[in-house]
Amino acid sequence: MVKKWLVAPMLAASLLMAPMTNAASSAYFKYTLENGGQVTSPALLKNGITYVSAGLWESSGLQATWDKAHQKAQFLGWNKKVGVRIGSAKGVLDGTIVDLGGIPFVHEEQLYVPARFLVHSLGGTTVSWNAAQNLYIAQGLKVFSSAGATYGGKQYTVDKKTGNLYVTDPSGEPRLLAKLGSELYDMVQFDFKKTQKGLLYLTITDVYGEPHINNKWYTLILKDGMVIRQDSVKYWMRYGENVKMYGNTLLLTDGKKLRLIEDGTGKVTSVIDLVKLGGEADTYLVEGMDDDFLLIRPNQKGLLLLIERKTGKQTLLYQKLLDPEQQKYAETNDLPFYGDNLKFIKREGNALLFTNEYVRDGKIYKYLLPEK
Repeated sequence: MVKKWLVAPMLAASLLMAPMTNAASSAYFKYTLENGGQVTSPALLKNGITYVSAGLWESSGLQATWDKAHQKAQFLGWNKKVGVRIGSAKGVLDGTIVDLGGIPFVHEEQLYVPARFLVHSLGGTTVSWNAAQNLYIAQGLKVFSSAGATYGGKQYTVDKKTGNLYVTDPSGEPRLLAKLGSELYDMVQFDFKKTQKGLLYLTITDVYGEPHINNKWYTLILKDGMVIRQDSVKYWMRYGENVKMYGNTLLLTDGKKLRLIEDGTGKVTSVIDLVKLGGEADTYLVEGMDDDFLLIRPNQKGLLLLIERKTGKQTLLYQKLLDPEQQKYAETNDLPFYGDNLKFIKREGNALLFTNEYVRDGKIYKYLLPEK
Protein backbone atom coordinates (compact mmCIF):
# COMPACT_ATOMS: atom_id res chain seq x y z
CA MET A 1 0.00 0.00 0.00
CA VAL A 2 1.31 3.44 -0.88
CA LYS A 3 1.86 5.67 2.14
CA LYS A 4 0.05 8.98 2.15
CA TRP A 5 2.71 11.61 1.68
CA LEU A 6 1.89 14.58 3.90
CA VAL A 7 3.07 18.08 3.15
CA ALA A 8 4.02 20.30 6.10
CA PRO A 9 1.38 22.81 7.22
CA MET A 10 3.77 25.63 6.32
CA LEU A 11 3.20 24.72 2.71
CA ALA A 12 -0.41 25.88 2.69
CA ALA A 13 0.34 29.50 1.82
CA SER A 14 2.75 28.56 -0.97
CA LEU A 15 0.13 26.37 -2.61
CA LEU A 16 -1.71 29.46 -3.76
CA MET A 17 1.04 29.85 -6.33
CA ALA A 18 0.97 26.18 -7.43
CA PRO A 19 -0.98 24.95 -10.47
CA MET A 20 -4.64 24.33 -9.68
CA THR A 21 -5.90 20.75 -9.92
CA ASN A 22 -9.56 21.44 -10.73
CA ALA A 23 -9.15 19.86 -14.14
CA ALA A 24 -7.71 16.64 -12.75
CA SER A 25 -9.82 13.50 -12.95
CA SER A 26 -9.45 10.14 -11.26
CA ALA A 27 -7.23 7.48 -12.76
CA TYR A 28 -5.35 4.39 -11.65
CA PHE A 29 -1.72 3.31 -11.64
CA LYS A 30 -0.96 -0.40 -11.86
CA TYR A 31 2.62 -1.57 -11.65
CA THR A 32 4.77 -4.58 -10.92
CA LEU A 33 7.95 -4.56 -8.85
CA GLU A 34 11.21 -6.19 -9.83
CA ASN A 35 10.53 -8.96 -7.31
CA GLY A 36 7.22 -9.76 -8.96
CA GLY A 37 4.85 -7.99 -6.56
CA GLN A 38 1.94 -6.11 -8.10
CA VAL A 39 0.26 -2.92 -6.82
CA THR A 40 -2.64 -0.77 -7.97
CA SER A 41 -2.91 2.74 -6.55
CA PRO A 42 -4.99 5.87 -7.21
CA ALA A 43 -3.72 8.38 -9.77
CA LEU A 44 -4.86 11.62 -11.37
CA LEU A 45 -5.28 12.49 -15.06
CA LYS A 46 -4.62 16.13 -15.95
CA ASN A 47 -4.06 17.70 -19.37
CA GLY A 48 -3.62 14.24 -20.84
CA ILE A 49 -0.85 13.32 -18.37
CA THR A 50 -1.10 10.69 -15.65
CA TYR A 51 0.16 11.81 -12.24
CA VAL A 52 0.88 9.59 -9.24
CA SER A 53 1.67 10.23 -5.59
CA ALA A 54 5.32 10.95 -4.81
CA GLY A 55 4.80 8.60 -1.87
CA LEU A 56 5.65 5.81 -4.29
CA TRP A 57 9.27 6.93 -4.09
CA GLU A 58 9.15 6.47 -0.34
CA SER A 59 7.58 3.05 -0.78
CA SER A 60 10.59 2.19 -2.93
CA GLY A 61 13.01 3.03 -0.12
CA LEU A 62 13.77 6.71 -0.77
CA GLN A 63 13.60 9.29 2.00
CA ALA A 64 11.89 12.64 1.41
CA THR A 65 13.14 16.08 2.46
CA TRP A 66 11.89 19.59 1.65
CA ASP A 67 13.73 22.86 1.25
CA LYS A 68 12.97 25.70 3.66
CA ALA A 69 10.46 27.29 1.30
CA HIS A 70 8.61 23.96 1.00
CA GLN A 71 8.65 24.16 -2.76
CA LYS A 72 11.39 21.68 -3.65
CA ALA A 73 11.40 18.06 -2.57
CA GLN A 74 14.25 15.58 -2.69
CA PHE A 75 14.01 11.81 -2.48
CA LEU A 76 17.24 10.09 -1.53
CA GLY A 77 18.22 6.46 -1.35
CA TRP A 78 21.20 4.22 -1.96
CA ASN A 79 22.54 5.15 -5.44
CA LYS A 80 19.37 7.08 -6.20
CA LYS A 81 18.59 10.83 -6.00
CA VAL A 82 15.44 12.50 -7.29
CA GLY A 83 14.49 16.17 -7.02
CA VAL A 84 11.30 17.98 -8.12
CA ARG A 85 9.85 21.43 -7.60
CA ILE A 86 6.16 22.34 -7.41
CA GLY A 87 5.13 24.07 -10.63
CA SER A 88 8.34 23.28 -12.53
CA ALA A 89 8.60 20.97 -15.54
CA LYS A 90 12.29 20.39 -14.81
CA GLY A 91 13.69 18.03 -12.19
CA VAL A 92 16.88 16.29 -11.20
CA LEU A 93 17.58 12.58 -11.58
CA ASP A 94 20.85 11.23 -10.21
CA GLY A 95 22.57 14.60 -10.60
CA THR A 96 21.26 15.38 -14.10
CA ILE A 97 18.62 18.00 -14.94
CA VAL A 98 15.76 16.34 -16.84
CA ASP A 99 12.37 17.15 -18.33
CA LEU A 100 9.65 15.63 -16.14
CA GLY A 101 7.07 15.41 -18.89
CA GLY A 102 4.59 17.29 -16.71
CA ILE A 103 4.36 19.73 -13.81
CA PRO A 104 4.28 18.52 -10.16
CA PHE A 105 1.42 19.80 -8.02
CA VAL A 106 -0.18 19.24 -4.63
CA HIS A 107 -3.67 17.82 -4.32
CA GLU A 108 -5.36 16.95 -1.01
CA GLU A 109 -2.04 17.25 0.86
CA GLN A 110 -0.23 14.89 -1.48
CA LEU A 111 2.50 15.74 -3.95
CA TYR A 112 1.77 14.42 -7.44
CA VAL A 113 4.40 13.89 -10.13
CA PRO A 114 4.21 12.60 -13.72
CA ALA A 115 3.84 8.84 -13.66
CA ARG A 116 6.14 8.31 -16.62
CA PHE A 117 8.98 10.15 -14.87
CA LEU A 118 8.49 8.30 -11.60
CA VAL A 119 8.54 4.97 -13.42
CA HIS A 120 11.70 5.95 -15.30
CA SER A 121 13.42 7.15 -12.10
CA LEU A 122 12.83 3.76 -10.47
CA GLY A 123 14.23 1.84 -13.42
CA GLY A 124 10.84 0.63 -14.66
CA THR A 125 9.20 0.77 -18.07
CA THR A 126 5.79 1.95 -19.23
CA VAL A 127 3.62 -0.85 -20.59
CA SER A 128 0.39 0.78 -21.73
CA TRP A 129 -2.39 3.28 -21.15
CA ASN A 130 -5.96 1.99 -20.98
CA ALA A 131 -8.11 4.99 -21.90
CA ALA A 132 -11.38 3.19 -21.19
CA GLN A 133 -10.37 2.52 -17.59
CA ASN A 134 -8.03 5.51 -17.10
CA LEU A 135 -5.39 2.93 -16.19
CA TYR A 136 -1.65 3.52 -16.52
CA ILE A 137 0.38 0.29 -16.46
CA ALA A 138 4.11 -0.07 -15.78
CA GLN A 139 6.49 -2.84 -14.79
CA GLY A 140 9.87 -3.56 -13.27
CA LEU A 141 10.01 -0.79 -10.65
CA LYS A 142 13.09 -1.22 -8.47
CA VAL A 143 13.59 -0.74 -4.75
CA PHE A 144 16.48 1.40 -3.48
CA SER A 145 16.19 0.67 0.23
CA SER A 146 19.21 1.11 2.48
CA ALA A 147 20.17 1.77 6.09
CA GLY A 148 23.21 3.43 7.51
CA ALA A 149 25.04 4.98 10.43
CA THR A 150 28.06 7.19 11.03
CA TYR A 151 30.98 6.20 13.23
CA GLY A 152 34.48 7.60 13.53
CA GLY A 153 33.85 10.12 10.77
CA LYS A 154 32.85 7.41 8.28
CA GLN A 155 29.46 6.53 6.84
CA TYR A 156 28.48 2.86 6.91
CA THR A 157 25.65 1.91 4.54
CA VAL A 158 24.03 -1.43 3.84
CA ASP A 159 22.13 -1.97 0.59
CA LYS A 160 19.15 -3.89 1.93
CA LYS A 161 18.39 -5.63 -1.35
CA THR A 162 21.87 -7.07 -1.93
CA GLY A 163 23.10 -7.23 1.66
CA ASN A 164 26.29 -5.44 0.64
CA LEU A 165 27.88 -3.22 3.28
CA TYR A 166 29.75 -0.10 2.17
CA VAL A 167 31.93 2.43 3.98
CA THR A 168 32.47 5.99 2.80
CA ASP A 169 35.22 8.34 3.98
CA PRO A 170 34.31 12.05 4.27
CA SER A 171 35.99 12.84 0.93
CA GLY A 172 35.88 9.46 -0.78
CA GLU A 173 33.70 7.14 -2.82
CA PRO A 174 31.78 4.26 -1.22
CA ARG A 175 33.92 1.15 -0.79
CA LEU A 176 32.52 -2.35 -0.50
CA LEU A 177 33.35 -3.47 3.01
CA ALA A 178 31.58 -6.83 3.25
CA LYS A 179 28.85 -9.01 1.81
CA LEU A 180 26.45 -9.89 4.59
CA GLY A 181 25.06 -12.80 2.60
CA SER A 182 21.33 -12.07 2.55
CA GLU A 183 18.72 -9.38 1.98
CA LEU A 184 17.80 -7.09 4.88
CA TYR A 185 14.23 -5.99 5.44
CA ASP A 186 12.92 -3.74 8.14
CA MET A 187 14.19 -2.48 11.50
CA VAL A 188 17.93 -2.31 10.76
CA GLN A 189 20.22 -0.94 13.47
CA PHE A 190 23.99 -0.52 13.76
CA ASP A 191 26.07 -0.88 16.91
CA PHE A 192 29.80 -0.04 17.05
CA LYS A 193 32.17 -1.10 19.81
CA LYS A 194 35.87 -0.23 19.91
CA THR A 195 37.99 -2.79 21.73
CA GLN A 196 40.86 -1.97 24.07
CA LYS A 197 43.41 -3.11 21.49
CA GLY A 198 41.98 -1.21 18.54
CA LEU A 199 39.62 -3.62 16.80
CA LEU A 200 36.13 -2.50 15.82
CA TYR A 201 33.20 -4.80 16.60
CA LEU A 202 30.25 -3.95 14.35
CA THR A 203 26.83 -5.48 14.90
CA ILE A 204 23.99 -4.99 12.42
CA THR A 205 20.57 -6.27 13.50
CA ASP A 206 17.46 -6.68 11.39
CA VAL A 207 14.10 -7.31 13.06
CA TYR A 208 11.47 -8.05 10.43
CA GLY A 209 8.31 -9.91 9.43
CA GLU A 210 4.80 -9.58 10.78
CA PRO A 211 4.62 -9.03 13.63
CA HIS A 212 8.42 -8.69 13.61
CA ILE A 213 9.11 -12.24 14.72
CA ASN A 214 12.47 -12.61 12.95
CA ASN A 215 15.66 -11.32 14.55
CA LYS A 216 18.85 -11.59 12.50
CA TRP A 217 22.32 -10.58 13.64
CA TYR A 218 25.27 -9.77 11.41
CA THR A 219 28.55 -9.44 13.31
CA LEU A 220 31.83 -8.17 11.89
CA ILE A 221 35.27 -7.53 13.37
CA LEU A 222 37.37 -4.88 11.64
CA LYS A 223 41.07 -4.21 11.84
CA ASP A 224 42.59 -1.14 10.14
CA GLY A 225 39.34 -0.58 8.24
CA MET A 226 39.14 -4.14 6.87
CA VAL A 227 36.83 -6.98 7.90
CA ILE A 228 38.88 -9.84 9.34
CA ARG A 229 36.06 -11.92 10.88
CA GLN A 230 32.31 -12.05 10.35
CA ASP A 231 29.30 -14.21 11.12
CA SER A 232 25.52 -14.12 11.17
CA VAL A 233 22.72 -15.82 13.06
CA LYS A 234 18.93 -15.75 12.86
CA TYR A 235 16.49 -16.20 15.72
CA TRP A 236 12.73 -16.69 15.53
CA MET A 237 10.55 -15.04 18.16
CA ARG A 238 13.60 -14.51 20.34
CA TYR A 239 15.00 -11.04 21.05
CA GLY A 240 17.80 -11.42 23.58
CA GLU A 241 21.28 -10.12 22.86
CA ASN A 242 24.48 -12.05 22.32
CA VAL A 243 27.49 -11.08 24.41
CA LYS A 244 30.14 -9.43 22.22
CA MET A 245 33.19 -9.90 24.43
CA TYR A 246 34.53 -10.66 27.88
CA GLY A 247 37.94 -9.51 29.08
CA ASN A 248 40.22 -9.38 26.04
CA THR A 249 38.24 -12.02 24.16
CA LEU A 250 35.75 -11.23 21.40
CA LEU A 251 32.85 -13.58 20.68
CA LEU A 252 31.34 -14.43 17.29
CA THR A 253 28.53 -16.95 16.88
CA ASP A 254 26.36 -18.39 14.13
CA GLY A 255 24.11 -19.92 16.76
CA LYS A 256 25.70 -23.35 16.37
CA LYS A 257 29.38 -22.59 16.94
CA LEU A 258 31.00 -19.95 19.12
CA ARG A 259 34.38 -18.57 18.10
CA LEU A 260 36.64 -16.98 20.70
CA ILE A 261 38.83 -14.29 19.14
CA GLU A 262 41.89 -12.60 20.56
CA ASP A 263 41.69 -8.83 20.83
CA GLY A 264 44.24 -6.93 18.77
CA THR A 265 45.23 -9.79 16.47
CA GLY A 266 41.83 -11.21 15.52
CA LYS A 267 43.22 -14.71 15.96
CA VAL A 268 40.67 -17.47 16.65
CA THR A 269 41.80 -19.08 19.89
CA SER A 270 38.99 -21.58 20.35
CA VAL A 271 35.76 -22.86 18.78
CA ILE A 272 32.94 -24.10 21.05
CA ASP A 273 30.19 -26.42 19.81
CA LEU A 274 27.02 -24.91 21.28
CA VAL A 275 24.74 -27.68 20.01
CA LYS A 276 26.87 -30.32 21.70
CA LEU A 277 27.01 -28.34 24.93
CA GLY A 278 23.32 -27.53 24.98
CA GLY A 279 22.11 -30.96 23.93
CA GLU A 280 19.46 -29.53 21.62
CA ALA A 281 19.61 -29.40 17.81
CA ASP A 282 18.77 -25.71 17.86
CA THR A 283 20.18 -22.22 17.41
CA TYR A 284 21.60 -20.70 20.60
CA LEU A 285 21.99 -17.26 22.11
CA VAL A 286 25.13 -16.58 24.13
CA GLU A 287 24.03 -14.39 27.05
CA GLY A 288 27.04 -14.47 29.34
CA MET A 289 30.58 -15.77 29.49
CA ASP A 290 33.77 -15.81 31.53
CA ASP A 291 36.76 -18.10 31.87
CA ASP A 292 34.80 -20.55 34.02
CA PHE A 293 31.19 -20.36 32.80
CA LEU A 294 28.99 -19.95 29.75
CA LEU A 295 25.31 -18.93 29.60
CA ILE A 296 23.42 -20.16 26.54
CA ARG A 297 19.74 -20.27 25.58
CA PRO A 298 18.20 -22.49 22.86
CA ASN A 299 15.92 -20.55 20.52
CA GLN A 300 12.93 -22.89 20.75
CA LYS A 301 12.74 -23.98 24.41
CA GLY A 302 14.20 -20.71 25.68
CA LEU A 303 15.45 -22.05 29.02
CA LEU A 304 18.72 -20.42 30.12
CA LEU A 305 21.47 -22.98 30.62
CA LEU A 306 24.64 -22.54 32.68
CA ILE A 307 27.68 -24.49 31.49
CA GLU A 308 30.67 -24.88 33.81
CA ARG A 309 33.51 -24.70 31.30
CA LYS A 310 35.99 -26.80 33.30
CA THR A 311 33.71 -29.81 33.86
CA GLY A 312 30.98 -29.32 31.25
CA LYS A 313 28.30 -29.56 33.95
CA GLN A 314 24.91 -28.19 32.87
CA THR A 315 22.43 -26.36 35.11
CA LEU A 316 18.98 -25.16 34.10
CA LEU A 317 18.92 -21.92 36.04
CA TYR A 318 15.16 -21.48 36.25
CA GLN A 319 15.01 -24.68 38.34
CA LYS A 320 17.50 -23.22 40.81
CA LEU A 321 16.37 -19.60 40.97
CA LEU A 322 12.59 -19.52 40.52
CA ASP A 323 9.78 -20.64 42.80
CA PRO A 324 7.48 -23.54 41.72
CA GLU A 325 4.84 -21.25 40.24
CA GLN A 326 7.40 -19.33 38.17
CA GLN A 327 9.02 -22.59 37.09
CA LYS A 328 5.71 -23.87 35.77
CA TYR A 329 5.19 -20.60 33.92
CA ALA A 330 8.64 -20.89 32.32
CA GLU A 331 7.88 -24.44 31.19
CA THR A 332 4.40 -23.79 29.76
CA ASN A 333 4.18 -20.14 28.72
CA ASP A 334 4.36 -19.38 24.99
CA LEU A 335 3.70 -15.62 24.98
CA PRO A 336 5.60 -13.72 23.79
CA PHE A 337 7.94 -16.72 23.52
CA TYR A 338 8.74 -20.00 25.23
CA GLY A 339 11.05 -20.31 28.21
CA ASP A 340 12.13 -18.29 31.20
CA ASN A 341 13.01 -14.62 31.09
CA LEU A 342 16.02 -14.61 33.37
CA LYS A 343 18.40 -11.83 32.48
CA PHE A 344 22.06 -11.94 33.45
CA ILE A 345 23.12 -8.67 35.08
CA LYS A 346 26.70 -9.10 36.27
CA ARG A 347 29.15 -11.19 38.22
CA GLU A 348 30.22 -10.45 41.80
CA GLY A 349 32.95 -12.82 42.88
CA ASN A 350 31.53 -16.33 42.52
CA ALA A 351 27.95 -15.04 42.34
CA LEU A 352 26.07 -14.57 39.08
CA LEU A 353 23.25 -12.05 39.43
CA PHE A 354 19.99 -12.17 37.46
CA THR A 355 16.62 -10.47 37.24
CA ASN A 356 13.33 -12.07 36.19
CA GLU A 357 11.92 -9.89 33.42
CA TYR A 358 8.55 -11.65 33.54
CA VAL A 359 7.64 -10.32 36.98
CA ARG A 360 9.88 -7.22 37.14
CA ASP A 361 9.71 -7.33 40.94
CA GLY A 362 13.09 -5.69 41.45
CA LYS A 363 14.42 -8.87 43.03
CA ILE A 364 18.00 -9.95 42.33
CA TYR A 365 18.39 -13.70 41.86
CA LYS A 366 21.80 -15.08 42.83
CA TYR A 367 23.51 -18.23 41.63
CA LEU A 368 26.80 -19.31 43.22
CA LEU A 369 29.50 -20.85 41.07
CA PRO A 370 31.77 -23.53 42.56
CA GLU A 371 34.82 -22.22 44.36
CA LYS A 372 37.88 -22.18 42.12
